[in-house]
Amino acid sequence: MLDVKILKLMFKEEFRLQASFFNRSYFLFSSLTIVLFTFIMGATLPMLRRAVAIDDMLLVAHWILLFYGLGVGGFAMFGDRILERRFGSVSLLLASGYTLPIRFRRLFFLFYIKDTLYYIFFTILPMVLGLALASVFTPIFFSSLLFLFVSLTLSFLLGISFSVLLFAALARLGAVALVIAAAGGLYLWFTGIDVKEVAAQLPSLVFYHSHSFYLVLAVLITSLALGAISSLFIKEVPTPHERKAKEAFIKLERLTSRLSLKYSSMLSKDIIDLVRSGIIFPVILTFLMPLLFLYAVTWFLESVMLWNFSFSLLFYAAMVGFFCTLLYSWLSNIDISECYNSLPLSMPYVIRTKLILFLFFICVVAVPYLAAIGYLRGETDLLLIGLFIMFTVSAYVGSVLAYLTGLFTNSYLLDAKILLQFSLAVVPVLLAETLLSFYYPINNEFSTLYFEGLGLFMVAASMVFLNRLDSRWKGRMFRIA
Repeated sequence: MLDVKILKLMFKEEFRLQASFFNRSYFLFSSLTIVLFTFIMGATLPMLRRAVAIDDMLLVAHWILLFYGLGVGGFAMFGDRILERRFGSVSLLLASGYTLPIRFRRLFFLFYIKDTLYYIFFTILPMVLGLALASVFTPIFFSSLLFLFVSLTLSFLLGISFSVLLFAALARLGAVALVIAAAGGLYLWFTGIDVKEVAAQLPSLVFYHSHSFYLVLAVLITSLALGAISSLFIKEVPTPHERKAKEAFIKLERLTSRLSLKYSSMLSKDIIDLVRSGIIFPVILTFLMPLLFLYAVTWFLESVMLWNFSFSLLFYAAMVGFFCTLLYSWLSNIDISECYNSLPLSMPYVIRTKLILFLFFICVVAVPYLAAIGYLRGETDLLLIGLFIMFTVSAYVGSVLAYLTGLFTNSYLLDAKILLQFSLAVVPVLLAETLLSFYYPINNEFSTLYFEGLGLFMVAASMVFLNRLDSRWKGRMFRIA
């Protein structure tokens, strides 16, 4: 199944696709950002050791890479849609099975290997290089960095291989695979296992301490085997799903016109697209899964690692605003916008429609999430101020994204200049909200006052960005990215 020539072509395709969206310096810039971050972490390692044990840091790092792999492996769920949906005039090698004598399962397996190697070289390797540079100022042995690179890679491989298998089975078997996964999770939850003890037995972490070559071999074989098994769940000849649907536009437009008469037609069209294509479920999952992962990480730090941090409901409310970038990115790419060039539509009009849909999903997904977190933590008394924080931060981040990236969030946000502008606009606000959430238990009146002032500032800034959409995007042509 392994074809080195096709694998090389897939890497060239990835590079050219990314270079056409951004520029050829994108790969270097993103990797240098990771190098800089880990360099700072490595340089401050002596200070970090005073607060956190090195074994705890290693434990968290390896599990973060495993969850990172779990997130990356989600592409398996959308294998059919990658083929059904063409990016305008761009056709990927993954779809060459339609015209060339090559099986799609083989292409999927090669795509899986390509993505795995891509993230290892452009994510994990820069992390270790940053620590290697920090070793000039901090006593870090190169041998330990070598073992760290291998162990982190093994964590990522375990995550992506299990994730690809789960999502591939979920896409093929549907609810059956979901029920099996949920049953397994509930069984582990109610058996009363020692989470920290089990977490310490992660094979990649065991390898870092034992340096056993057999563990490396076992994880590599397991990863390849799971990838091969996953490809068996992929349809050999993917075909678009044929569904019958009743006429719903007129009825839906009557409902959306109550919300916004001006944007009701486009809004109704987008809602119908989301429902009939089935994209609504990936959109919700893509937004919800990072939020659940955030709660899992904070629970792990508080309950398992016993770190002295107080993650209140207000902290989660602020973080919703950060993760909503994923939501807007999905909504701005639910269809190919090139066809709008032949319609009497302007770019600002479509962008504002996406923002209305964006706020709708915030209400449907984030509000219940925040209410559930408040109930689990016994902080329902903070729900009102938490909702205020969530809506103001989400509206601000959404308006900044809309102004800077328009309908091209996936590409523009990774451009160095736009990413810097976005960071300068958003990071200080999120940092202030986070610090205030930690300070709230100490002085709730002071924190509430600043939350209100910061919220009003974000609302005013959001209105400024929205009013400037016309000056930035009016007259622009619709295109792929």
